[in-house]
Amino acid sequence: MFESLKHWFGSLEAESKLFDDPDDEALHSAVASLLYHFIALDDHHSGREKHQFDLLMKQEFDLEKPQIDHLYQAAKSATGDPAEDLHTINAHLRDNPSIKMRFMQRLLQLINLHGAHTAELELFHKTLHEVFPDVRTTGSEDNL
Repeated sequence: MFESLKHWFGSLEAESKLFDDPDDEALHSAVASLLYHFIALDDHHSGREKHQFDLLMKQEFDLEKPQIDHLYQAAKSATGDPAEDLHTINAHLRDNPSIKMRFMQRLLQLINLHGAHTAELELFHKTLHEVFPDVRTTGSEDNL
């Protein structure tokens, strides 16, 4: 009985992770880049946003503070479009709708620290459509 409980707790721990292949450095860079895009869009670079960035990177990838800081600085100096990062993230995101929704919730928590701005919401919708391609914009007569 105790073995089955340990197995059950172990499976809960594994399910708390959002991504397959959590050791993939390309995934680390893509997530860092996407998170930084959200942070930079509202022109409020606060310690709370950096803390959320650090927390997500630590929880998902078990990275140490120097590794997280390196990824943050690399994302900060990058100038690319987040589209490729979104493809990389989606390719590694677990194929489970509730896990995908948890990822979207974490992004909402990040952008809601200073109130959501239009540019952040636009990037959020791009991310949503990448993660859930069947979701269509509501309110459009073309989608009825």
